[in-house]
Amino acid sequence: MFISHRAEYGRVARGLREAIQNTSQGRIEVFISEDIPRGEEWRRSIEEHLRDAESLFLIYGAPYEDWSWCFYEAGYFAAVDPKASDRHIYCVMRPEVEAPGPLSELQMLTGTEQLIKELMDIYRRHGIEFDAVALRSAIERLEQCLFGKLREFQGFPRVHFSVQEAEFGGKAQIPGDAVVSGEESVLGDLFAINSSCVPWADIVAASNTAAGDQNFMSKWIDETTRIILAARKNQFISPQTVLIGRGGRRFRTVLDRARIQGDGTFCCEFLAIDEVGGPTVGLSSQQLTLLTSIRMGFRFRGELIQRFPNDFDALSEEDRQERIQEIPRIVENLTMESKTRGDINLDDFRAAFDDAESERMQKLASHWRFVKEEMYRSLGLAADGKTVLGHGLLGADVDRFRTAFDALRLINIEFLARCCARVSKMMMKSEQELGDNAKVLEQLLQTLASAKLKAAA
Repeated sequence: MFISHRAEYGRVARGLREAIQNTSQGRIEVFISEDIPRGEEWRRSIEEHLRDAESLFLIYGAPYEDWSWCFYEAGYFAAVDPKASDRHIYCVMRPEVEAPGPLSELQMLTGTEQLIKELMDIYRRHGIEFDAVALRSAIERLEQCLFGKLREFQGFPRVHFSVQEAEFGGKAQIPGDAVVSGEESVLGDLFAINSSCVPWADIVAASNTAAGDQNFMSKWIDETTRIILAARKNQFISPQTVLIGRGGRRFRTVLDRARIQGDGTFCCEFLAIDEVGGPTVGLSSQQLTLLTSIRMGFRFRGELIQRFPNDFDALSEEDRQERIQEIPRIVENLTMESKTRGDINLDDFRAAFDDAESERMQKLASHWRFVKEEMYRSLGLAADGKTVLGHGLLGADVDRFRTAFDALRLINIEFLARCCARVSKMMMKSEQELGDNAKVLEQLLQTLASAKLKAAA
C-alpha cells in the first residue's frame, strides 16, 4: 500500500500507516515517502514502490495547496497497469471539500465509515484476519485529522498604508493623500475610528485629541513616518513605540512588506501585534524615568558593549563591513527606543538626583555624545552614523574604536551604578522599620493560621 500526501499531512499519514500495519497483523506493508533512507535516490525509490503497490491512498487537503506531485504519483500508479482490476486508488478527503479535477472519477472516501469499509474489503481480499473493533478504534482516532473541517491559519491583524509614489515628490514626509486601510474592527482597535479606510491626515488629527495617550500617539506617528520613508529606500527600522488603542490595549505595528505596485501605488503592510504587558503604574515620574534609564543602560551593555570581542585588527573584509553596518544599526535602535518609549523625561531624570550627582549625570550624557561621534568616525562614518567618510576599522581607526569602546564601557558602568543606587536609595528602609514590619507580618500570619484551624474544627 502506498500513501501519497503533502509534507503538511505527514503526521496523519504516519498515523494511518501505523493503524493499517497494526490491525493487519503486519501482513500489509505501507509505504510513505518519509521511509526513504537518506542518500537514496528518492524519485527512483518512489516509482519502485508505486509499481509494487496494490493500493494507493491519497490524503487530500485544501484545494488551494499544490497537489501536482501527489497527482503525479496517482497518475504513475494508474499507468503501471491500467487494466488491472486488483489495483485501486482511494482519495481520502474532507466532505466539504470539492473533489480534485484530476481524480474526480476515482473513489472518494469522505468519512470514517467509508474508510473502514474499504480497509475491511482489502483485508478480506487478502485473507487477513483482523479485529474489527480494533480497526474501528484506530481509524476513529484519526477522524478529525482526516475528515475534520480545515481550520485556516489565523495570523496577526494587518493594516495597509498606501499612496501614489509620485505624491512624495522628493519630500521626507507623508503625502496628504495617503490612506490607512484594513478591517474596520482592526482600525477601530488601533485608532478608535470606525472605518475600513482612513486618511493618514485624520489619524494625525486624532492624535491631538488622544487625551492621556497623546504622547504615545504622536510618537507612534513620528516613528511610523520614519519607517515608511525608510521602506521606500529598502531599509527596515525596527519599531519601538507602543500604540495605545481602544480600551487601553497596547499594540506594536511591525512592517511586514513594502513595494511599489504596477499602478504606481506605494504600499506598506503592517502587522498589528498585541504588546505583552502594560504601562507601569503606582510610580512617581522620577522613579519611572530612572527605571526606564536602567533598562536602557542594561540593553546597551548586553546588546552592544558585551557583544563584540576585541578583535577588530584581525577581521576579514566581510566581517569588517558587517560590523561597520551593524554597530550603528544597534545604536540607532537603542536610542530610538529611549526616545519613543515615552517613559524618559530629562527634567524628571535630573530631578531624581541631588545637585552634585545631577551635574555628573549631565556630564556623562555629554561624554556619550562625544564618544559616539568618535566611535562612528573610527567606523568611517559621519556623526549621523549613515554618511560614509572613509573605509573604517583600518589602521589607526582600530585603536580609535578600542579607545571609544572602552570609554563607552566606563560610561555605562557609572551610569548604571548611579541610577541603581538612586533607585535603591528611594526604596531604602531602615533596619528598625524593616524589623518592626517583620514583627507585624508574623502576627498577621499567626492570625491567619489560627483562623484556619478554627474553620477546620
